[in-house]
Amino acid sequence: MLLAAGVGLTAPVSVDAPSASDAAILASIHDGTKQALAGIGLPLLGLGAALLLWFAAGLRRVLDRLSGGDWLAHAVVPAAALLGGLTIAGVSISVSSAVAALSNEFTADADTARVFGAAGLVVGLTGLAGAAAMVAVTTRIAQQAHTLPTWAIWVSYVVAVLCLTSFWSAGVASVAFALWLIGAVVAVLRVARVTLGVDGDFGAVGEAT
Repeated sequence: MLLAAGVGLTAPVSVDAPSASDAAILASIHDGTKQALAGIGLPLLGLGAALLLWFAAGLRRVLDRLSGGDWLAHAVVPAAALLGGLTIAGVSISVSSAVAALSNEFTADADTARVFGAAGLVVGLTGLAGAAAMVAVTTRIAQQAHTLPTWAIWVSYVVAVLCLTSFWSAGVASVAFALWLIGAVVAVLRVARVTLGVDGDFGAVGEAT
């Protein structure tokens, strides 16, 4: 949710439509309200990425126990780091023209904003490769452990494919991954509580029930 909020707050000053007129682009990156919202959105992105890594560390622990030590489980944290890192980098590049416009020493140029906007979009979408890896690894281990119904397994594989084709999915991949991530949080909590015997305050793992 924090990642989505961060992207949403920074989107107004991100030039992701190169076909927009020069006047519209310059007006957008010089808009004080939009610049302020972007200033709020960037820290939210950082916090969201940090929490994503925290969740990925817990997910890796659950997957490691479910799989009996399968090395695939260790790919989850680096995949989350790739997703979070490239998302922050992409958004930062996209809003760089608006940030630079705050300085009296910089004269904004519409073509420069177009280039940075396109570069940021490409970098951000590339980060969804990390999302695809997270989904694929989690789904594979869950499939082998028979902890998810068949329909959920195949839906997850579809989400992984969508994330790999993010450049052509017109935002569908991001929405699909967000929904999958919410489901994964719920599933991890259920598996941790029921299968691994995590106590009510999510402390140490006890005997499996």
